[in-house]
Parts: sequence; C-alpha cells; structure tokens
Amino acid sequence: MKKDHLTYLPENRSIRPVLVQHLVEFYFNFYYLISNIIGIFVTLPDHTEGHKRPVVLVTGFLGRNITWKAMKERLVSLGHPVYAVPLGFQVGDIRKKSKLLEEFILEKDIKDCYLVCHSMGGLIAAGLTYKGRDRVRKIFTLGSPLHGTYVAYAAPFFPCTWQMFPGSKLVQEVVETYSKFHNVQSIFTKGDSIVRPYESARLGHFDDVEIPEYGHLNLYLGSLGIECLSSLITAEEKKDPLSVKQKPVKAESQKSTKSSAAKKKTAGKKKAKAKTPKKKSGARK
Repeated sequence: MKKDHLTYLPENRSIRPVLVQHLVEFYFNFYYLISNIIGIFVTLPDHTEGHKRPVVLVTGFLGRNITWKAMKERLVSLGHPVYAVPLGFQVGDIRKKSKLLEEFILEKDIKDCYLVCHSMGGLIAAGLTYKGRDRVRKIFTLGSPLHGTYVAYAAPFFPCTWQMFPGSKLVQEVVETYSKFHNVQSIFTKGDSIVRPYESARLGHFDDVEIPEYGHLNLYLGSLGIECLSSLITAEEKKDPLSVKQKPVKAESQKSTKSSAAKKKTAGKKKAKAKTPKKKSGARK
C-alpha cells in the first residue's frame, strides 16, 4: 500500500491527549451498547428536507441506525436530507445486507447521494448492483475492514465475521470492486482497535484521510470524526453545487402583481363608466 495520505486536523482546537482519547473511546463503547439496545424499539427518522444532496448513513457490526444521531444532526444543520438505513443487528450475511441497502435507496427514490459507511457498512456498500451505484455520487468509508481484520477471528460465531477474515472471498470482491471506482474515499485511524492491521481500512489512495485520534467508534461518534466527514462532504458540494430552487415567495409576489394589475384594470373601467353622461329622464304630468 502507498504510505502517502491526508491527515485531518481540528480547526479550532488541538488533538486531545492520548489518555483522554482512550477514555472517550471507552465511553463510546458503553454508549454504543446502550444505543443498540434502545435501537431495537426506536429508529432514527429520515430527514427528507434540505437544499443539498442527500446523505445515506450505513452502520457496522451489531449497529443500529440510532447511533448516527450526532452525525445526522451535523449534516442536517448543513442543509442535507439525511437517511439512516435500518438494517437490524448487523450479524448476518453481508451480501444480503447489500440487497437491503439497495432496496432502501430505490424505495425512498434517493438519487445523487453520498453514502457514509462505518466499519462493516463499507463492505455492505461495495455489494450494491448497478441500480444502486447509479444513485450514489460518492462513498465514504470510516474504519471499514476493506482488506479484512484479524479481530474477526475473535468472534467466529456469525456469517459476517467469517466474511471479514483477511483473504476471504467477500473481502477479495470488495477490494476488486473499489479498485474500479474513483468515487470512494477511506477515513481511518492508526489507533483503530477493531480493524487490525489499521492499513486494512485504507484504499491505498493519495486522498485516504487519517484521523489522528484513537478509537474505532470515535471515527463516527467523536467530534473530530464528525467534523472531518462534514468537511469532506462540504468540499464535494463546492465542486458541483446544486442549483438553488426558487422560493415560493416569488410565486406569491407574482400573484400580488397580477391582483394589483387586475385592481387597476377594474378601477380604470369604473372611472370610464363614471365619465359617461347619464340620460335625463322626463317627468310625466
């Protein structure tokens, strides 16, 4: 793999101390567990309004879409419609999850969107057929085991973990698929505790982005990860911004112009009528 890559640094603050990074990641693990339990009963609603391109969020292993709450709020504030895909517990066949993701995109009629995929979500996105790919503008993978991860050997109980073994058939398909695309960008951290070695989360492109903080969940739950992702999407939007839709205020002003013209016309008719001399009626004796 190429060693050259980009590094994202925070705009208005310095990198947190290593001890703080580990404590924050520990908190995120607890938050992730609780959110996934709550996520059995509660799902994150779609936000369909916005003047920018839509963003589709795909979670990873054991993930529920409610964990995207903080990321969604940031993207909505930037003007994007945001959809968090409900794929249930992410323990089954990754190929089947790819079909569910594609069905979701087609059912919601989402077009020209950004896919933001954490961990196993990056493998799920690679399995889209041409129907789904045609609707995706760019794919961002955050800590995705694109080349597999040795940590998967620690939990060989689920179909998806078998598929994430380094050198597995599915991993080979993912690498082959993404090698053909120019619109995929990987975000990774050298301190990833789940994707080992950390290079497995890289595509090997010059625009791979490193987040210089520890933690697998920190990549999409942490403030630096959210800031980095939103900055990358904003940069993409600036390259080819959507045309601004006409506001309904214009339509109202057109109506008021028409009504004022009609009033003037009516007033003109009344004035002309008033100038017309009336016939005098003679009185009978």
